[in-house]
Amino acid sequence: MRKIYFPLLFLIFFSVFVSTQGQTNNENNAITLSTNPKYPGALQSVTITASSFQVDLNKTYITWSIDGEVKLSGMGKNSFSFTTKGVGNESVVKLSADTQTFGKIAKEIIITPTDLDILWEANTYVPPFYKGKALPSSQSSVRVIPFPSFVGKDGYYNSKDLVYKWKAGYFGSADDSGYGKNTFIYKTGYTYNSDIIESTVSTLNSGLSINKKISIYVSEPKILFYENKPLNGVRFENNIGDTFRFSTTELTIRSAPYFFAIPGLNNNSASFVWKMDGRQLEIDPDNKMEFTFRKPEQGEGRFQLSLAVNNKGYDLQTAEKSTSISYSN
Repeated sequence: MRKIYFPLLFLIFFSVFVSTQGQTNNENNAITLSTNPKYPGALQSVTITASSFQVDLNKTYITWSIDGEVKLSGMGKNSFSFTTKGVGNESVVKLSADTQTFGKIAKEIIITPTDLDILWEANTYVPPFYKGKALPSSQSSVRVIPFPSFVGKDGYYNSKDLVYKWKAGYFGSADDSGYGKNTFIYKTGYTYNSDIIESTVSTLNSGLSINKKISIYVSEPKILFYENKPLNGVRFENNIGDTFRFSTTELTIRSAPYFFAIPGLNNNSASFVWKMDGRQLEIDPDNKMEFTFRKPEQGEGRFQLSLAVNNKGYDLQTAEKSTSISYSN
């Protein structure tokens, strides 16, 4: 009996072994492909690297092709670089490796470039007609909005139909992440630091993905003074410097607490302390941003006007401003 079954087993094993030679193994995981960057964008240089713990790729003849056209081949060519196409235009990259252990192995990776712009806005104060951007200050609120460009077979994806993963610094935000969650609101860190916000956007099946990080600098709040004229209103185009001279009957100065958190200013939790030559002044609690001085009928003079603002409940949201004001008749 043994003389009958042993040759049969040997024959079956030998025939299977021979049949694998000369064929392409598309499912063999002995070789893996990775891209750098991980999420290639449009018209961007990307490097694809083949790696293996089972195959010595340095002794393997490797051929790289894009969309059916051979671009690179040779012994040990385990990496390949190229420039991606425009958004939504895929590149089919294929690797063919003639290994000694597993025969010919083929791997394919399809790269479809996506794009992601990220904008942000801080909920902080700037005066009307200010041409700059409201900057975040310590512990203020910032809203971050991504604008992904994903193209599928039916055209561009609606941003509400994508999956968002948010991260502030080292910490992920599970509550703010998920399907259609394309807005991220967070509270900033402390002054003179930068907050790193990371957004990963993908389709439901993760077929398309992109990741991007932005740095948001936390600025120091400041105060500027402006003249408020009865007929012309506040002259926001010219702020008052370290000295100011006037000759009219009265002078109204409007303060602008740049980059202070708006909620604190609106609910009166911010304190405004005006002083003249070191003496605290009484001001209208409903109009804490302004101070009006009526000069004497005769003579001339000078005084030091200062303002200190402290937005209570917001760490380090404080600022001071002073100016020397002179008058004459």
